[in-house]
Amino acid sequence: MDYLEKGVSLIGMKYNPAKPIKEFPYKIDPMLKYKLDLLIKTLDTRDVWILLDGDEGSGKTNMAVYLLYYFHCVTGREFTLDRFYFDSDDMFNWVKDNENGLICWDEACLGGLSSEWATKSQINLLKFAMTGRKKHHVFILNVPRFNKLKEDLRKDRIHALIHMDLGKRGDKYGHYIYLTRKGIKALNRIWEKKKLRPYASCAKKFGGFYSNVDVPFVIPQLMNENDYEKKKDKAISSIGQKKENPKRDDEYEQLKLKIGMFPADIRTKIAPMLGISDRTLRNWAKLGRRVGLEAENGAIIKQMGTKVDLVQTPEESDEEYE
Repeated sequence: MDYLEKGVSLIGMKYNPAKPIKEFPYKIDPMLKYKLDLLIKTLDTRDVWILLDGDEGSGKTNMAVYLLYYFHCVTGREFTLDRFYFDSDDMFNWVKDNENGLICWDEACLGGLSSEWATKSQINLLKFAMTGRKKHHVFILNVPRFNKLKEDLRKDRIHALIHMDLGKRGDKYGHYIYLTRKGIKALNRIWEKKKLRPYASCAKKFGGFYSNVDVPFVIPQLMNENDYEKKKDKAISSIGQKKENPKRDDEYEQLKLKIGMFPADIRTKIAPMLGISDRTLRNWAKLGRRVGLEAENGAIIKQMGTKVDLVQTPEESDEEYE
């Protein structure tokens, strides 16, 4: 029994590792490997979303490179700097026309520079999350704090949250706290009620863990740092230069409200197809009622009549990622 099997057996879990295409050349925490292998097993049927947050300089980008290279070694998917994005439009244009990507959106580098820019970026991301879940991509999202991500994304789409934790003295580079979907939900509830972010307690209570093997600095070995910095500088210089499209965003908001106004039984069928929760659709319905969309949506339902025949897709369970 190697150190990985021993580490997982000590916590009482059955170990069934993914078979890698090639060997991952870095040390990896047994629990992290276990969790990533669970996520990899779901890629045949859906995409995977991992959220990274933490202070500036805590190693989020390095962790993204480390994780995506692990996915590359196990699945054989292409690992390339071209799939590291700072501009959500560029990312959206690629992911909607391709499949099986290993993708990083590094909003953490730019999010503090323009809140309006960040909002537009996340709207693009949410649009794809609602419509493109059958593309089987792996997404790594880098943000300064998890609560900076739009509510619809962080509540309904994220399968794992990894908080980069430098420790009290700020000298624990590569140390992290891993939260499962149940832990993320608990963290969201506490944030909404108390504006606190107790990563450690939510991880401990809901199947997460502290890292026992810290992530090494892998960027110099796996990508050209100069090319990465040039790409980031180009993205920074482009902020504010793109023309806004308020009509497109308004149409998107109207579509959300109209979807939310469908009867409850139809919403139950729609929700898993869009990769969102019934609660989110109920919230959209409340907003729709406020702006008087009942009559318009009622006419649509009447016109569709008995032709409404939506196929229920299997709903994601939290246990699948625990």
